Amino acid sequence: MNEKLSIVIPAYNEEDSVDDILKRCLDARAVLIQEAGLSGVEVVIVDDGSRDKTQEKARRWAEAKLVVHEKNKGYGAALMTGFRASSGDLLSFLDADGTCDPLAFASLIKSLREANADMAVGARLHAGSEMPFIRTVGNRLYALLLRSLTGVRLSDTASGMRVFKRALLPRLAPLPTGLHFTPAMTARVACMGGVFVEHPIPYSERVGQSKLSVLGDGVRFLRVILGTVFAYFPMRVFAPLAAACLVLAAALGLLPARAYLGGSPIEEWMIYRLLTVLTLSVCGAIFAAIGLLAQKASNAALGRPASWLDRPAVRETAGLAGAALWLAGVGVNWPTLVEYATTGHITRHWAWVLLGALAVICGTVFVSLSIALGAFAHLPHEDPS
Repeated sequence: MNEKLSIVIPAYNEEDSVDDILKRCLDARAVLIQEAGLSGVEVVIVDDGSRDKTQEKARRWAEAKLVVHEKNKGYGAALMTGFRASSGDLLSFLDADGTCDPLAFASLIKSLREANADMAVGARLHAGSEMPFIRTVGNRLYALLLRSLTGVRLSDTASGMRVFKRALLPRLAPLPTGLHFTPAMTARVACMGGVFVEHPIPYSERVGQSKLSVLGDGVRFLRVILGTVFAYFPMRVFAPLAAACLVLAAALGLLPARAYLGGSPIEEWMIYRLLTVLTLSVCGAIFAAIGLLAQKASNAALGRPASWLDRPAVRETAGLAGAALWLAGVGVNWPTLVEYATTGHITRHWAWVLLGALAVICGTVFVSLSIALGAFAHLPHEDPS
């Protein structure tokens, strides 16, 4: 294939393991060249502002290229520095803590080529893995979340051992600088429609103390996956929220509706239920409207081809529905307004006030959505024809 591989190793305070990982990577070069058909292998280590002897030890390995951050910038920032300092056609990375075997890059490269994939991911979640139980559970949950939102089947979304084509690198930005770099990379490639291939890799217990906070970094992993998916497909986040609110509102409103249609009075205690119905209905309408606007903005920013959101009928329907709801709400409450204006009192049942308020608020949301969608149509854009 005549391709060159760059192995990037981010290191922060890894004096106990840096010698071992550099030796293993340098020793693996000949095997990787032979088994993966490479033209060469370079090893780049990025010292990310270490305060121990990591940099001092790394300098002794003349065959490895050392890049130094004077101050700690984070795991992701160190990787990006290493990628920029490398020259390989294929980019790869693994941690400096000794958990991964650099010889596994051969299998990852073969899998990448066979599947014509954009990225090969080393899967650490298997029977022989020494990954701690709590991290295993977390990784499986992240994989399930990503699959449900993007359809991509990947067992290890946060794997720190990967191979990908250099041509993919410019399309990955922006990525976070911290430890949540890897799940963000996974989510972005998935949302871009990239092709993954996964191959099991040996995974050993790390040397030294882990810098990963299960709770703190776990929350960051979750936020970056949701945030990335939201940026590409906002409706995949907002649509379930809107649907959940509206279904729950309908369920809670069933009892008062049956009472009213059956000729029974709407009792005073039902006000709390109906206030909840109003709140959920408004939230559902807002989720739907904001989701549609966010999807429209995402489509425009990413240069996607015209979709159903670009049809004039969509904004016209939203505008007509909103106007109808607004007028219905005013009509429902008009007798109440007249009574209050003429007598200073309201004797009409409170349920009518709530119903009218719900219609006016939801109508306002949909009219606003129509106006905002109309504004998009006046912004510069490519002619889909």
